[in-house]
Amino acid sequence: MSMCIDCHAHFLPDAFTAEMTKRGFIEMHKGEGYVMVSDALTGYSRDKIRLPHFSLLDDIEERNALAEEQRIDKQIICLPPFWFGYKPDAQTGLAICRAANDAIAATIEQSPQRFAGFATVPLQSPKDAVAELKRAVEELGFWGAEIGTSIAGKPMDDPALDVFWHACCDLDVPLFVHPQHELASDRTADFYLHNLYGNPSETGLFAARMIFAGVFERFPKLNMILAHGGGTIPYIIGRLDHGYRVRPETKALPKPPSTYFKQLYFDTITHDDAMLKYLVDRVSAKHVVVGTDRPFDMGIDDPRALVEAIPGLSASERDAIIGDNARSFLSRSMPLAKS
Repeated sequence: MSMCIDCHAHFLPDAFTAEMTKRGFIEMHKGEGYVMVSDALTGYSRDKIRLPHFSLLDDIEERNALAEEQRIDKQIICLPPFWFGYKPDAQTGLAICRAANDAIAATIEQSPQRFAGFATVPLQSPKDAVAELKRAVEELGFWGAEIGTSIAGKPMDDPALDVFWHACCDLDVPLFVHPQHELASDRTADFYLHNLYGNPSETGLFAARMIFAGVFERFPKLNMILAHGGGTIPYIIGRLDHGYRVRPETKALPKPPSTYFKQLYFDTITHDDAMLKYLVDRVSAKHVVVGTDRPFDMGIDDPRALVEAIPGLSASERDAIIGDNARSFLSRSMPLAKS
């Protein structure tokens, strides 16, 4: 069976939170199990947000043991989405991202056989984002970058970001897209709906805008991994295609929206066997990758068993999902991709 590569996992190094504390962005309360994060860092509408904190977020030995228990051979770690730092000015944003990437790289050095990294980049300054992406990939050995679904609420299809998409293509690295600034936040405050409903809806909106704005048309080598099974986009793509056929507002694209699914990958976090089966049928096994969302409680406990349970797949298709797809497009991970 293929090496299991987890493309969706989070880590929050102590060195990074110490730097954020020094800069006045956060108040750590590790003993009480939480951290207060300022809107000046997150770009959220509220002054501060209280986030859970527990040892699996920053203890690499515990994470190694958990990955072993979950039969994960390689886990790509990245920051949780509240920490992207898109709201501060360009200079501060770059400093935040450099601190995060240096801290994650140092963490990976403690267990390089098990862990790899997705970098974070200051998208509020595209030229700095390009520079930090190149540093992270070429100097620190990151496999790609994690991005949010908006820049402090501003759409990602802004043409100013074309230089960044171009750099991703030049470096031949994927982007892992994780929702933040969840959709309809004023109406999803109750019942944990900001996550349960808001996150997948936000990802669907991001993907739809990126498709209709022509980003994938302009950058045919740009590849993205969408968190949480792609959010809503796999389940509304027929509606988008229909709209393309009948609505004049959509005619800037030369091809139907579903054409651009060939540039997208989708993780396995659907929490529904029938939906995961549909996802694989709709986008093909070649475009699905393992994700666990660890260490958070909205994640997956046994990714290998989850893939094994998908009916109707061949052994090679299961291997593709478990790890071969990730090996093929994470081409900058020189030792692993060539092994």
